Amino acid sequence: MSVIYTTNEWSGVGRQSYCWNEYRREGDMVLKSRCHRQKFFDGDENVWDRDETQVDSWDIDDSAMPEWLREYL
Repeated sequence: MSVIYTTNEWSGVGRQSYCWNEYRREGDMVLKSRCHRQKFFDGDENVWDRDETQVDSWDIDDSAMPEWLREYL
């Protein structure tokens, strides 16, 4: 799996919360993942927590894939 495109970060919900999208190629598929990171205090120190959710996917030959994304393949 390799990241082919990453969007700029934008502010998420709350302070110290950020979101961005990553487009990854996995074999004959392109996956869109929404990534999120936020800072929280665990009682001892500040910790960054990161998670991601798969939002969309396309086959390499899928006509529904955005045209701008094809340029990065």
